[in-house]
Amino acid sequence: MEKNIDLYFENQSEEAKLIYTVGMLWSQISTKLETVLSKYNLNIAKFNILMIIKHAGGKDGIQQNEISKRLLVTASNITKLLDKLERDGMITRNNKENDRRVKLIMITPSASKLLDKTWAIYQKEIKSITEKMQSKQAKELNNKLLEWLTNIK
Repeated sequence: MEKNIDLYFENQSEEAKLIYTVGMLWSQISTKLETVLSKYNLNIAKFNILMIIKHAGGKDGIQQNEISKRLLVTASNITKLLDKLERDGMITRNNKENDRRVKLIMITPSASKLLDKTWAIYQKEIKSITEKMQSKQAKELNNKLLEWLTNIK
Protein backbone atom coordinates (compact mmCIF):
# COMPACT_ATOMS: atom_id res chain seq x y z
CA MET A 1 0.00 0.00 0.00
CA GLU A 2 1.27 3.50 -0.76
CA LYS A 3 2.75 5.49 2.13
CA ASN A 4 0.17 8.30 1.90
CA ILE A 5 -2.62 5.74 2.23
CA ASP A 6 -0.89 4.19 5.23
CA LEU A 7 -0.74 7.63 6.84
CA TYR A 8 -4.45 8.15 6.33
CA PHE A 9 -5.24 4.75 7.81
CA GLU A 10 -3.16 5.42 10.91
CA ASN A 11 -5.42 5.38 13.98
CA GLN A 12 -8.53 4.79 11.82
CA SER A 13 -11.18 2.20 12.56
CA GLU A 14 -11.62 -0.71 10.20
CA GLU A 15 -14.97 0.78 9.14
CA ALA A 16 -13.35 4.12 8.25
CA LYS A 17 -10.65 2.27 6.29
CA LEU A 18 -13.34 0.38 4.39
CA ILE A 19 -15.23 3.54 3.42
CA TYR A 20 -12.03 5.28 2.33
CA THR A 21 -10.91 2.26 0.31
CA VAL A 22 -14.27 1.96 -1.45
CA GLY A 23 -14.16 5.67 -2.28
CA MET A 24 -10.63 5.43 -3.65
CA LEU A 25 -11.56 2.34 -5.64
CA TRP A 26 -14.56 4.08 -7.22
CA SER A 27 -12.39 7.09 -8.04
CA GLN A 28 -9.91 4.87 -9.90
CA ILE A 29 -12.62 2.91 -11.71
CA SER A 30 -14.63 5.97 -12.73
CA THR A 31 -11.51 7.72 -14.03
CA LYS A 32 -10.70 4.75 -16.26
CA LEU A 33 -14.29 4.42 -17.52
CA GLU A 34 -14.66 8.17 -18.10
CA THR A 35 -11.47 8.12 -20.19
CA VAL A 36 -12.88 5.39 -22.43
CA LEU A 37 -16.36 6.91 -22.71
CA SER A 38 -15.15 10.48 -23.30
CA LYS A 39 -13.82 9.40 -26.70
CA TYR A 40 -17.49 9.00 -27.70
CA ASN A 41 -18.72 12.21 -26.04
CA LEU A 42 -20.20 10.17 -23.20
CA ASN A 43 -19.67 10.00 -19.47
CA ILE A 44 -20.72 7.35 -16.97
CA ALA A 45 -24.06 9.04 -16.21
CA LYS A 46 -25.02 9.46 -19.87
CA PHE A 47 -23.91 5.94 -20.70
CA ASN A 48 -25.95 4.41 -17.86
CA ILE A 49 -29.06 6.41 -18.70
CA LEU A 50 -28.85 5.49 -22.37
CA MET A 51 -28.36 1.81 -21.49
CA ILE A 52 -31.44 1.87 -19.27
CA ILE A 53 -33.52 3.63 -21.92
CA LYS A 54 -32.36 1.23 -24.62
CA HIS A 55 -32.69 -2.02 -22.70
CA ALA A 56 -35.41 -1.39 -20.11
CA GLY A 57 -37.43 0.94 -22.34
CA GLY A 58 -37.08 -1.04 -25.53
CA LYS A 59 -39.12 0.11 -28.49
CA ASP A 60 -41.92 1.50 -26.27
CA GLY A 61 -39.75 3.82 -24.17
CA ILE A 62 -39.52 4.27 -20.42
CA GLN A 63 -40.93 6.82 -18.01
CA GLN A 64 -38.56 9.31 -16.43
CA ASN A 65 -39.40 8.23 -12.88
CA GLU A 66 -38.48 4.64 -13.77
CA ILE A 67 -35.05 5.80 -14.94
CA SER A 68 -34.63 7.65 -11.62
CA LYS A 69 -35.47 4.49 -9.65
CA ARG A 70 -33.02 2.37 -11.60
CA LEU A 71 -30.19 4.89 -11.18
CA LEU A 72 -31.03 5.83 -7.60
CA VAL A 73 -31.00 9.56 -8.33
CA THR A 74 -33.54 12.31 -7.86
CA ALA A 75 -36.03 13.29 -10.54
CA SER A 76 -34.49 16.77 -10.82
CA ASN A 77 -31.04 15.33 -11.52
CA ILE A 78 -32.49 13.04 -14.17
CA THR A 79 -34.34 15.95 -15.78
CA LYS A 80 -31.10 17.88 -16.27
CA LEU A 81 -29.34 14.85 -17.73
CA LEU A 82 -32.27 14.06 -20.03
CA ASP A 83 -32.43 17.68 -21.21
CA LYS A 84 -28.78 17.44 -22.24
CA LEU A 85 -29.26 14.08 -23.94
CA GLU A 86 -32.25 15.49 -25.83
CA ARG A 87 -30.24 18.55 -26.94
CA ASP A 88 -27.49 16.18 -28.11
CA GLY A 89 -30.02 14.23 -30.20
CA MET A 90 -29.63 11.03 -28.18
CA ILE A 91 -33.18 10.73 -26.82
CA THR A 92 -36.69 11.86 -27.58
CA ARG A 93 -39.58 12.51 -25.22
CA ASN A 94 -42.94 11.37 -26.50
CA ASN A 95 -46.44 11.46 -25.06
CA LYS A 96 -47.76 8.09 -23.95
CA GLU A 97 -50.61 6.92 -26.11
CA ASN A 98 -53.95 7.62 -24.36
CA ASP A 99 -52.25 9.63 -21.57
CA ARG A 100 -50.56 12.87 -22.62
CA ARG A 101 -49.49 13.57 -19.04
CA VAL A 102 -46.95 10.73 -19.23
CA LYS A 103 -43.77 11.22 -21.22
CA LEU A 104 -41.94 8.21 -22.53
CA ILE A 105 -38.23 8.54 -23.07
CA MET A 106 -36.85 6.78 -26.14
CA ILE A 107 -33.33 6.40 -27.44
CA THR A 108 -32.62 7.68 -30.95
CA PRO A 109 -31.25 5.29 -33.58
CA SER A 110 -27.93 7.16 -33.67
CA ALA A 111 -27.53 6.90 -29.88
CA SER A 112 -28.43 3.22 -30.03
CA LYS A 113 -25.70 2.66 -32.64
CA LEU A 114 -23.27 4.62 -30.46
CA LEU A 115 -24.01 2.33 -27.52
CA ASP A 116 -23.53 -0.74 -29.69
CA LYS A 117 -20.18 0.66 -30.79
CA THR A 118 -19.00 1.55 -27.28
CA TRP A 119 -20.29 -1.57 -25.50
CA ALA A 120 -17.42 -3.84 -26.54
CA ILE A 121 -14.86 -1.18 -25.62
CA TYR A 122 -16.59 -0.56 -22.27
CA GLN A 123 -16.65 -4.31 -21.53
CA LYS A 124 -12.96 -4.59 -22.44
CA GLU A 125 -12.13 -1.82 -19.94
CA ILE A 126 -14.23 -3.52 -17.23
CA LYS A 127 -12.34 -6.75 -17.91
CA SER A 128 -9.02 -4.88 -17.69
CA ILE A 129 -9.99 -3.31 -14.37
CA THR A 130 -11.02 -6.64 -12.85
CA GLU A 131 -8.58 -9.01 -14.56
CA LYS A 132 -6.49 -9.69 -11.46
CA MET A 133 -9.56 -10.90 -9.56
CA GLN A 134 -10.80 -14.46 -10.05
CA SER A 135 -14.49 -14.98 -10.91
CA LYS A 136 -15.14 -16.67 -7.57
CA GLN A 137 -13.56 -13.75 -5.68
CA ALA A 138 -15.51 -11.24 -7.77
CA LYS A 139 -18.77 -13.06 -7.05
CA GLU A 140 -18.07 -13.24 -3.30
CA LEU A 141 -17.12 -9.56 -3.14
CA ASN A 142 -20.18 -8.59 -5.17
CA ASN A 143 -22.44 -10.56 -2.83
CA LYS A 144 -20.90 -8.87 0.24
CA LEU A 145 -21.22 -5.39 -1.30
CA LEU A 146 -24.83 -6.04 -2.33
CA GLU A 147 -25.59 -7.22 1.19
CA TRP A 148 -24.02 -4.04 2.54
CA LEU A 149 -25.94 -1.89 0.06
CA THR A 150 -29.22 -3.57 0.98
CA ASN A 151 -28.59 -3.05 4.69
CA ILE A 152 -27.82 0.66 4.26
CA LYS A 153 -31.25 1.32 2.78
